[in-house]
Amino acid sequence: MQHHPSPRDVINRQLEVYNAHDIEGYCALFAGDAVISDLITGQTICNGLDEIRKVYTARFADNPKLHCVVHQHMDGADYAIDKETVSGLPSGNLHIMAIYEVREGLIRSLRFIRWTDH
Repeated sequence: MQHHPSPRDVINRQLEVYNAHDIEGYCALFAGDAVISDLITGQTICNGLDEIRKVYTARFADNPKLHCVVHQHMDGADYAIDKETVSGLPSGNLHIMAIYEVREGLIRSLRFIRWTDH
């Protein structure tokens, strides 16, 4: 049986490469068919690794001060849940509850609940 990193290990690494704006490291953590969506609206933000690469390449390039801080986390089964604040965006701080589904060492889905300070 192959040993895979825990969901928390994968998400901790995801935070490191996100804050380093390392698009290759970031994309390496997602499954090819991973989906990123808004949990409140049900809107799909990215469907598949090609879209993730495109969206986050632009996000990192357009926001050089982009930085995420995790305030709380919970882990269970194949999930890691973080309460985060992302700064460095033109619209101000973005608060996020991020629900990561991680299986076989890769992020399969990421669902957000997001809100701003105002």
